[in-house]
Amino acid sequence: MPAFSRRDFLRVTAGAAACAAVDSRAALGAAEVKPAPFKLRHVLSTNQYGCLPVADIVPEMHRAGCAALDLWAGRWGNTREQVDAMGHEKFAELLQRHRAKVGTYTCMDPGFAKCEPHLRAMLKFGGDTIVAGFPGAPGAKDLRGDDLRRGIRASAEKLKPIIAVAGELGAKLAIENHLNGFLEPPEGMLMLMEEIKERHVGIAFAPFHLPQDPVLLGKLVGDLGERILYFYAWQRGDGSGDLPVDVQKRQLPGVGPLDFKPMLAALKRHTFAGWTSIFMHPTPRGSPLHPTVPAVTDQLNLARAYLERTLAEV
Repeated sequence: MPAFSRRDFLRVTAGAAACAAVDSRAALGAAEVKPAPFKLRHVLSTNQYGCLPVADIVPEMHRAGCAALDLWAGRWGNTREQVDAMGHEKFAELLQRHRAKVGTYTCMDPGFAKCEPHLRAMLKFGGDTIVAGFPGAPGAKDLRGDDLRRGIRASAEKLKPIIAVAGELGAKLAIENHLNGFLEPPEGMLMLMEEIKERHVGIAFAPFHLPQDPVLLGKLVGDLGERILYFYAWQRGDGSGDLPVDVQKRQLPGVGPLDFKPMLAALKRHTFAGWTSIFMHPTPRGSPLHPTVPAVTDQLNLARAYLERTLAEV
């Protein structure tokens, strides 16, 4: 039997080491391709804080588990008016100081037709999405079939100018479904997305304004798929009228009776990458959910914990 030389030994051990390195890299590669668990990308809607100081709201973004802020204005809370009064440079400094950013502007008033100045301001602060309602018409909520489609088509025509501007600027438009409008019938949103082909235009999906049927809502989320750009974690509960605060809070996930599991399952199937807002309408409009900023955030975090538990189950 021939002697086993030192050269042979080095050659064999080098080969073994190379194989081990390949195996190690293969194992590492297998670990790297394992997909991360699906998570919602939360945005903090400032209307939850009413007219409380924007300088106190901005630092709450991280404590609320959010990636960005959604700035509201008008009768829902005067955050954007405060930003304008402060000056955009000072607001940008406030954001930088707290490592915060703007994700969206909600422009229910003035609506899409007059939102271009707000869109341009939002882009300066790092935002990417404008949320507003859909132009309506008398009797819109009672239309069905071809009549509903014709009404939606006529109203969608009014959005063409801002759709073009948003496309040029690289922004998205998320159209919220509302009661008493073309998008009150669940099929209205599907028709609207068939009429608007531009992929930077989609739906801000608000379960509050739809039948409180978990199966129907889950199917609708699944059917809309990637055309949902913004998801309101928001339910009807007992409504948003002149009610005791504890009753108003039944609009929140995990407080009211709606099962969010079918909707979350559909969002997960589509790997939803848009914004999620834990949401309700405190009444009267413009009032905060709780008297202090930290208390509002604590309430929102309870709802977020419910969503995370439910998402883990699907």
